Amino acid sequence: MKKKVLISFFIILLILALTGCVVAPELTDRFLAEERVYNYWQAIINRQYGLAKCFCIIGGVWDKKVDEWEEYININSEGESSYLIIYFDKFYEPTEVIGDNAVVYARIITDKEVFPTKKISGMDLDIFEYETELIKPNYPYGNWELK
Repeated sequence: MKKKVLISFFIILLILALTGCVVAPELTDRFLAEERVYNYWQAIINRQYGLAKCFCIIGGVWDKKVDEWEEYININSEGESSYLIIYFDKFYEPTEVIGDNAVVYARIITDKEVFPTKKISGMDLDIFEYETELIKPNYPYGNWELK
């Protein structure tokens, strides 16, 4: 009898542990703000500038930054002897969320490799650190938008 009770206890404990693992992670404002910034940079990296603008307030700082990055990418990708790699490195500081405002700290790295020519060879590495401000227009139910 004791054996059956002990086995039943462990089976119930196993079921509770497994159902606890299935629950989705908590979607906090911090996570959602970071996800929005990450998606913005992935759109720029993939040269989907129209998509990147969808994550921003129209006419805002980050909306205009899309045009700057498009120009930067086009200028640094010219010529057959070089190519540009852009990647999202990490969030270099914890995200700050206060009410319907958030600040996400993102680091972007660009790597321009120049193939050997008569005068220039090697690579040029640039690191950009951005304090990205976001707002949630329809607080608390709206989506985060880059200011």
